Amino acid sequence: MEELWHYVGITGPGAVGVVISTVVIYFVFGAVLRLWGQRLWSSPRSLDLAVVTVLGAIVGRSTMGHVPTLAGGLLALGTLAMLELVFRGLRRLPLPRLRKPSSSGRAMVLAVDGKVRNDALARSGLTLPMLWSALRQAGVSHPSQTSLVVLEPNGRISVLRAGQPVHPRALLGVRGAHTVQQQLREAGLLHTDAATFVPPDAPPVTSGGGSSAPTPAADGVGGDPGQHQDGPAQHGADR
Repeated sequence: MEELWHYVGITGPGAVGVVISTVVIYFVFGAVLRLWGQRLWSSPRSLDLAVVTVLGAIVGRSTMGHVPTLAGGLLALGTLAMLELVFRGLRRLPLPRLRKPSSSGRAMVLAVDGKVRNDALARSGLTLPMLWSALRQAGVSHPSQTSLVVLEPNGRISVLRAGQPVHPRALLGVRGAHTVQQQLREAGLLHTDAATFVPPDAPPVTSGGGSSAPTPAADGVGGDPGQHQDGPAQHGADR
């Protein structure tokens, strides 16, 4: 019986070690995902997939102690569940610092009115071929068929088709929502209710009625800043 317990059970010091390891890994892995999770999930490259796999293996092995056992695994699982419940309860408290998402965990606009933001692609670690792969999967064959392309916090790319006005509330949780709203308004793609909605990250309004932050020009699809190409044919040939 003692020999069986050696394989499925855990000692007191071992249990303490599993709990401490699980708590430390929870915070470290949470910080890694908060900083680079969006980029890792959005990239289809084999290297990024391998990194995610290795991270998962490291987390699992580090929390189980020197000799993985059934009791150690259940204890690590229970510790993770308890941590998640605690922080979920804290996020429900009326504390702005806990409820406000970080900039790294917010959605990022990759294209507005068919014009790609090359700076956003660079920040997200994506390339133009990766973006066009997502557009093709969404049934898009021409830049003019899109009004808004957004990289979501979970790494997925959302494509809003042209032809339907974008409601301002669709920009909630998006970085630079006020700038994007201005660009959509100039392109005639913003819903008529836009005047009644102010994004949370809107800059202060000056005495003249305008915002203090200028609207940057979007880059053309695969071209130089400020230029707009009518079709993806040249990009397909280059790639």
